[in-house]
Amino acid sequence: MKPLSIAALVVVPFVLFIAAGLVYQSQTGSDIVTGEKTGLAAKEWGEKEFERLVENKPVVNKETFDSHRCKGEAKCVSEYIKEIVDGDTIHTTNYKIRLSLVDTPEKGESGFADAAVFTARMCPEGTFATIDQDDIQLEDQYGRMLANVFCGGKSLNSALLYKGHAEISTRYCDISEFSDYPWAQNFGCREKLAESTVPVESSQSIIKQISDCDSSYPDFCIPSSPPDLDCGDITQKRFTVLQPDPHRFDSDKDGIGCES
Repeated sequence: MKPLSIAALVVVPFVLFIAAGLVYQSQTGSDIVTGEKTGLAAKEWGEKEFERLVENKPVVNKETFDSHRCKGEAKCVSEYIKEIVDGDTIHTTNYKIRLSLVDTPEKGESGFADAAVFTARMCPEGTFATIDQDDIQLEDQYGRMLANVFCGGKSLNSALLYKGHAEISTRYCDISEFSDYPWAQNFGCREKLAESTVPVESSQSIIKQISDCDSSYPDFCIPSSPPDLDCGDITQKRFTVLQPDPHRFDSDKDGIGCES
């Protein structure tokens, strides 16, 4: 009986330790020895950090939780905001960023302070922003990254325009990834690109001349069918599509037309 008692003293605590470890892991998602996140809990932990980023709260690591808002192949990073230089320029931990296509007043010009304050309030220093670098024009002449910047899940480029603190740099409409985004189109790129479209009898020229805009496409003036247009007939990409979608721009019916 004595040997059995000794074995029990060794085995039982070991079994209890394993059981306790399994309970701890199931509740916390962490290994009881290493502390590392495991399985589903690691995924849930990442989602919680993503939610903190969307709410514009600091995150505890360098993962790009907001990358689903980025398009194209250029850089897409979540960066800690160190300084608001002015309305259209911010500095992060690793980059000096100039907002793509957007111009706010320069120092000494009317509206300079209002634009800078708006940017500082929307993207406060000490919080995180998601930076979607312009695929076509990566940097400006001063080496600053050109980008569409998201703070709190919203585009700073777009907000500055809609709030009247900025204008579109139309001279760059034909060399920017974002020129066909609704905010760029609505504030000047639509007219700029229409002027340079060739040939004259292209689908875009037809669209411009027709005032009967189909309500299925609220972002742009696209006529009802006929003529039946394809994505290749128009310059716009990734725009809002409402049903019934007579041109069938939204093949997967997710509410976004001409995604690729």
